[in-house]
This record gives sequence, structure tokens and C-alpha cells, in this order.
Amino acid sequence: MESMVKERRLRILHDETAKEGELVIHSKLKDELDIKTKAEIVVAKRRFIFKIRTKTTVEEDKIYGNPEDLLREGIQDNSIATIRAPLE
Repeated sequence: MESMVKERRLRILHDETAKEGELVIHSKLKDELDIKTKAEIVVAKRRFIFKIRTKTTVEEDKIYGNPEDLLREGIQDNSIATIRAPLE
């Protein structure tokens, strides 16, 4: 009986093409973590919820976010973030 929360620690990068309020991840990562429409990221013990958009052209082991969004929350480019489906 597998009740482990699926999560990954990945680099989060600032990406001008990411829309405000959303993160861009590879579709394989979305499937692997059972993410539906939103994901929770944890950076420096602070939790954030973002909408998710998938792209097959981005690296599988990176998360991309809108720079203004991320900086507003104090998330620097190339920070380590834990990503998972939001805990219901």
C-alpha cells in the first residue's frame, strides 16, 4: 500500500515566457507526481500553490516560473524547490 507523497527537489528557474501565477513543467514530471492542474512548491520552508502548464520542450528536471511572481515571493533564480501535488 503506497501512501508516500510523491515529490521531487528541483531547481526553479525564472522564465519570462511563464505567465503570472503559473509554473511550467515537463509533462513527464506532471504525470510522475500525479499533478492535475495545480502544484505546491516549497522553498526555504515556505509553501506556495501555482497553476501548472506543461511543455515537452522544457527540461524534465527543472521548474520554470514567472520572474516577477517568484521575486515577489522571495524565490531567487536557480533556487532549490520541492514540488508535489497540493496536499488536499
